[in-house]
Amino acid sequence: MVGARQLLILDGHESHHSLKFQELCKENNIYTLCMPPHLSHLLQPLDVGCFLPLKRAYSHEIEALIRDHINHITKLEFLPAFKAAFTRSFTSANICLAFQGAGLVPLQPDVVLSKLDVRLRTPTQVALPEAP
Repeated sequence: MVGARQLLILDGHESHHSLKFQELCKENNIYTLCMPPHLSHLLQPLDVGCFLPLKRAYSHEIEALIRDHINHITKLEFLPAFKAAFTRSFTSANICLAFQGAGLVPLQPDVVLSKLDVRLRTPTQVALPEAP
């Protein structure tokens, strides 16, 4: 799409901070959004809603091969099995639900915040040594 703007959501890895990478993005109308560290497993839509269904669908494909007495998976067996699993799991509906599950569309920060294991506590006072 010529002239279209794209959003690329990044996990904050240092390789994304290079000048060359940023220039490439600018040249191609790509806006980058860096997620806070250690939160990508909660914020990445594909992690949230697509890769688990892919893993399950692929497992079902492999189980079917095993039932057909195919115990060694080569490229010939892998590619059709993976394609079938990918087609079943990377649907428009799953992708939309993934963005919703990550709290990105519609924007719902509470979705992510509710998954954090944050325990608020009142700091305890430190006893001062007694004066001699």
